[in-house]
Amino acid sequence: MRQQTLTDLNFNSLSNANLVSCFKNFVLSERKITRQVLECIAEIDRRKLYIENNHTSLFDFLVKDFGYSPGAAMRRIDGARLLRELPEVAEKFENGSLTLSQATQVQRASRELKKTKNEFITSDQKRDLVLQIENSSQKETEQTIAAALDLPIAPTQKEVLHKNQSVTLTVTFTPEQMQILEQVQNMVSHSVPNKNWADVFTYLAKKEVARRTNVRSPKNITVLQSSLKPIAAATTLESRVETKRIEESGSNHSATCSAKKMVRADHLKTYSQQVFFQRPTIPAKTRKKLLNPTASCEHRYSNGKRCANTKFLQVDHIKSWSRGGTHDPKNLQVLCGVHNRLKYLQE
Repeated sequence: MRQQTLTDLNFNSLSNANLVSCFKNFVLSERKITRQVLECIAEIDRRKLYIENNHTSLFDFLVKDFGYSPGAAMRRIDGARLLRELPEVAEKFENGSLTLSQATQVQRASRELKKTKNEFITSDQKRDLVLQIENSSQKETEQTIAAALDLPIAPTQKEVLHKNQSVTLTVTFTPEQMQILEQVQNMVSHSVPNKNWADVFTYLAKKEVARRTNVRSPKNITVLQSSLKPIAAATTLESRVETKRIEESGSNHSATCSAKKMVRADHLKTYSQQVFFQRPTIPAKTRKKLLNPTASCEHRYSNGKRCANTKFLQVDHIKSWSRGGTHDPKNLQVLCGVHNRLKYLQE
């Protein structure tokens, strides 16, 4: 019997459990292949084979002959040279406890220390660093390496102007300032879904400008709300009259149903606007209490584990508003955007 290959798989036909299991096997295979790629690059580097292939550097060899992006090529070179210096990291690359990005951070820190302080990191120091950063996030890795090597702090503020009038701004924040900024980033994640700080700062600046220039006034909302009420009442009456006229015209059942849907659709927008303005909102104090700095998604998976995501947080009614739920704090919970939409679909 012919062995099943990757191209034979029909992912659409796999059950959820089989799909996850299949993906897990692919990840393990990918890590094993990555280890072999790094070992191969390390040997190519040792033999300087890139020179025989008309390249002055290993970097050019990987980018121009094998199509790696500059970033991907640099990560593999750093990983291969770290592996060559510390052969034991091969197992860590394969089991996923050490990533290529972490290897690059170690190697980059070594180069920076040599450049700024003319100091060299020994193999034993790198070995200790690798042990400290295993299974760590990118931020945790950066903090560990910076503390262990006493790397110099970047300039407090630096502006670089470009020919298209854009500006690159380098700013150093204290841990306390960064904590506040990350808290704000989570709060505005609905409006700024990416992690681009430039977009976050621009969004906050626009909000402050609007607040100080009174672009949006509560008075305007009140006027609009009062003007919608007679419109909604009129359209509701018009909808009833039109529906009755269609029923009395003797049309067949199918045509009557279609006509009713058209009449309802014509007035749906105005009616929705009326509901939007009349529906009471969750009190600001209640919302602020729920979306506090330590708030996280309360959704629990089938295994009992909590989501605990801190981004895209929303206040959700446990018993939905449309089904008679209230703004009572006991009926409110914090969900991330993904699990709030999932709950809505399940209902």
